[in-house]
Amino acid sequence: MGKRKTGRKKSGMKMPNIKISNKTLTAIVCVLAVVCLFAGGVYIDTFHGNGMFKKLLSGGEQMLPSEAETNATMESMAVDISSKATVAVFENEFLLCTKDGVKYFAVMGDAKWSDTFNMTSPAMVQEGDYVAVGDMGGKTVRVYNREGMLYDLQAEGSPVQFGLNESGYLSLITKNEDTYRIRIYNTKGTLLKERVEESAGVYPLCSDVSDDSRVFAVSYLDTTDISPVGRVVLFYIDAEESENHTDSMFAAVEKTDEIIPVIGYMADGVLAAISDVNVYGIGSDGAERWSYPLENTVDQATMQHKEYIVLAFGDSVADKDGREKGTVCWLDAGGKEKASFESGESVTYLQSAKKGVVIGNDRKYTGVSHGGNEDWSYTATGDLTDLIPMEKLNIVMTVGKEQVSIFDMHKAQSMEPGESRADARRTESETKEEKQEPSGSDDNKEQKQVDAPDEGNAENVPSTENEE
Repeated sequence: MGKRKTGRKKSGMKMPNIKISNKTLTAIVCVLAVVCLFAGGVYIDTFHGNGMFKKLLSGGEQMLPSEAETNATMESMAVDISSKATVAVFENEFLLCTKDGVKYFAVMGDAKWSDTFNMTSPAMVQEGDYVAVGDMGGKTVRVYNREGMLYDLQAEGSPVQFGLNESGYLSLITKNEDTYRIRIYNTKGTLLKERVEESAGVYPLCSDVSDDSRVFAVSYLDTTDISPVGRVVLFYIDAEESENHTDSMFAAVEKTDEIIPVIGYMADGVLAAISDVNVYGIGSDGAERWSYPLENTVDQATMQHKEYIVLAFGDSVADKDGREKGTVCWLDAGGKEKASFESGESVTYLQSAKKGVVIGNDRKYTGVSHGGNEDWSYTATGDLTDLIPMEKLNIVMTVGKEQVSIFDMHKAQSMEPGESRADARRTESETKEEKQEPSGSDDNKEQKQVDAPDEGNAENVPSTENEE
């Protein structure tokens, strides 16, 4: 499959919608799509980011005003509209990445530390307390923790995909002309293992490192035969464990006529592999433990919260009953479906966190617990690049073209669609006054009609709704 070199001493990725019969052609398209996806500089799952921010959530003239009296219901800071901003959240702190560098914030607007660089298309991966940032249009990859930069790499070729484990070990796939390289680095940036893949028609798509840092896994697509073959290969990292295995490879799982673009290690050490036909669980010994058949295309998938594989289903597969389009389901590390949620529409965004997930249907976003229960629903009137839960599911960081903000979605959704926060406060105040007034007071009712805000003058702000 490739040559090994020994060096000196980690979706919320969108799954390809595969709907045509010629899978060999589809496989080639998949490879190009994966390369283009990462070259475009997306926030790789986690995986999946810019001045005076006038309309993050709103398509109108004014954003929600920042108001201290609402007990930090919303905080915000401006970012450069051209900076391609993405964020990684650490409970109530966050790291902001732009094409000009990264900044770490313990408090909104007050950077604890920063690192300056110049990247054409920055992409970011987070795993636990570690973040990797790679220039998909260049050759630079940098790894950080909460205290600052750990190391800086200059890759041979452009990054195609990279992943982290919970100890900060990095797996990196790069492409230079027709040659792919897969490299594994420890937390100090030491190169531990390298593979050079030069076989024509064989493409590495995804990689990950086990959380015990003993094994790395690579998903390949082999198009050299009549039907494409999806192959997940496991390699030892340590030299002693590798010595009795050719090229350090100790196990492989092959699936004919399948494409496996997403793999990732779960909390219990099981390697999850998502193909266009099934989801697989692969044990630490490399044996297939379970499979979960897919009767729908998968529009979005994430394993960021490592207890669950979260899948958002698209259309039903031919000759299969399938689930309702827009259904999101949770699989545990044993391959059992633990919960599901019907969003009712095509899922265009999926972000998983400790307390739950955010499901996006175009500009409508819903916070859902890992038990499948809706916690909040929010409709934006402008485009967002990210909407990420922080220490609680309802405390959410939003990222738009010009601003990064923090919202309490429980308070935000108390507003009616098209209502400003000032209008919402007036309505709430009037409701309290009504409760204190005598029920038969016509004078008071008449006065309220006079004082009611003119809907035509309401500020243009994000609409919200509660579907519970």
